[in-house]
Amino acid sequence: MDLNEELRKRHGITKLSNLHHAELTPSMLPTGISHYRGWIYDPDRYTLDQVRAFVYNASLSCVSAAQIYGLPLLLEERPQKTHLSVAYNRGMHASKLRRFDDVCIHREQIMSEEERRTHVASIGTVLERVLVCMPLKVSLPMLDAARNRGLYDISTLTLPISGSRVPHLREAIGLSTDRARSILETVARLQLIDMGLTPQVGVWIEGVGEVDMIILGFIVIEVDGWAFHSSKEQREKDLKRDRELLRRGYVVLRFTYDDVMNGDFAREVPESVKAVRGLVSHAEAGEIHECTAKNIGFLQILGGLYLPNLGLGRAS
Repeated sequence: MDLNEELRKRHGITKLSNLHHAELTPSMLPTGISHYRGWIYDPDRYTLDQVRAFVYNASLSCVSAAQIYGLPLLLEERPQKTHLSVAYNRGMHASKLRRFDDVCIHREQIMSEEERRTHVASIGTVLERVLVCMPLKVSLPMLDAARNRGLYDISTLTLPISGSRVPHLREAIGLSTDRARSILETVARLQLIDMGLTPQVGVWIEGVGEVDMIILGFIVIEVDGWAFHSSKEQREKDLKRDRELLRRGYVVLRFTYDDVMNGDFAREVPESVKAVRGLVSHAEAGEIHECTAKNIGFLQILGGLYLPNLGLGRAS
């Protein structure tokens, strides 16, 4: 029996029992074919999460479906168990193949025929489940990305009427934006919000273009992922933008992926805003630069509207 040919006929995955070969055991499988609890599959076509969806006759869902839809998920947030959705009234019982030690089962009020046939939950089911199941640092980047790419209309989101997670859901919806272009921007935005700031996202500035975020009306926050900011040409473009922003009265704070993820961002943003206090004495002496003085956000800072929880308020 040519197992590779048999798998090809069966779309790359099947039960061992379907091959009607009593002597075949997992140890006899040729290179390039993987085995999982009575199933064999082509690992170039299916992930282990997808195989578990077949084993449990369920639909890949929640964070486990992120890769299918190209939604961002940090490596450290990837769950060990596979998240699957099934109809709320479906009976499921443990067996030799289905031990329930490797999956997290979600029961849905509605499961479409398409979801059952493909073993993948719809983007709506995936996001609604993520919002209920996962913390904000996981759910918000996925929701932002889906909206930014036009994959999901947030107005179609179905919220539960009651439950302990309802406040969390409403918070996520309130914080979500279709302007965030990367998981890095969303993670940085959440950190700014935790500082007590209200960042403007994806702001267009004449003569410069779109910047990632603006805080306090005049501080531009740029977070640079390696993919789009590693070349010499992009570096020169970034520096040119920074100079133009300065001429227009903005202060630019630029951070890397590692800065955002390792805590430097959360530490340096408050420190940088505090540094503005050094300008207060000059402002009181009438020494504000004309270009900067035109910016109302800067005047607010100089007027003492600092963040109380960061200890940035004007000393009495």
